[in-house]
Amino acid sequence: MISEITLEAAQRDRLGKNASRALRRAGQVPVTLYGGEDRSALALSVNRRQLLEIFRSASGRNTIFQLKLHGGATPVIVKDWQSEPINGSLLHADLIRIDLAKPTRVKVDVKLSGEAFGVKTEGGLLDFVMHTVEVECLPTDIPELLSADISGLRIGDHLSAKDLHLPEGVRMLMDPDRVIVGVLAPRLEEEPAPVVAVAAGETAEPEVIKKGKAETPEEEGAEKK
Repeated sequence: MISEITLEAAQRDRLGKNASRALRRAGQVPVTLYGGEDRSALALSVNRRQLLEIFRSASGRNTIFQLKLHGGATPVIVKDWQSEPINGSLLHADLIRIDLAKPTRVKVDVKLSGEAFGVKTEGGLLDFVMHTVEVECLPTDIPELLSADISGLRIGDHLSAKDLHLPEGVRMLMDPDRVIVGVLAPRLEEEPAPVVAVAAGETAEPEVIKKGKAETPEEEGAEKK
């Protein structure tokens, strides 16, 4: 979605962790700008609060806004970002220049609507596998989200990427058979082991089970390499 938001950007002359921390303390966030005809990447900074407002808007990270730099402005979109793992604060963002006349690839959120019959009536478990899908379209055609109606799903049913309704001009880039959401059968509780009665005065002999060498986390990880 194209917005009327304009963010002022400044060139970053100092790079590295210390410089980035200083920017954040000043209310800025480091960003890198990619794309365009010359394909050159620029190290910039923008106002952190204003960038967060874009993330929180209806179209979120797919909002097209103007980035003002050196007196000129260019349409951009958020391509990726990095957050602090503990408190979730925004650490860095990648922006990409947008040509409004050319198709672009973006990730769009999937929103579920309705309540699955298999969950409500049959006691199944909802398995929401893919929360976002990648599509290609003109920047002016980027959908805010893609809705999936799950009300008719029974246990064992699922919706795939091909089942999502795409607006005109939007092309799915994922495998059409990739599962988006499904309903699983409920997990069965393990039955308790039968109790063996032992007559008075008798001693039950323990069952001897031959065990191999126990795997350590290191060994388990080594086998997967």
